[in-house]
Amino acid sequence: MKKRVSIALVAVAVVAAVGMSYDWDDKPDYIQSAESRVGSYLTSDYGSVACNSTRKSEERWELGCVNKTRGKTFQFAVYPSEKAPYGVSRSFYLEAINDDAKQSADQGLMRYLQINTKSS
Repeated sequence: MKKRVSIALVAVAVVAAVGMSYDWDDKPDYIQSAESRVGSYLTSDYGSVACNSTRKSEERWELGCVNKTRGKTFQFAVYPSEKAPYGVSRSFYLEAINDDAKQSADQGLMRYLQINTKSS
């Protein structure tokens, strides 16, 4: 009997942990789109980059991309396009957080993403 209860408790704990992790890490479509597009555009201008996003709050995600060869780190806040203070042509809206991100905003293909460099 004790063994069954222990197994049941472990199973419930695992399901709860997986459920919470899935809910927190489940990236909305606009985040997946931002990761893909920003990664591709930065790669075309700076060489290979690795990008990853993390949820900071219900309404804010941060996207970080790293180019180890040039020692550049690009950090952006990502929001759905309806949160943009101006019209954007993508499903996401970006705000540059650090200097590398601000400098990239008007380089090559990145300029088409309409990145806000004034807010952060």
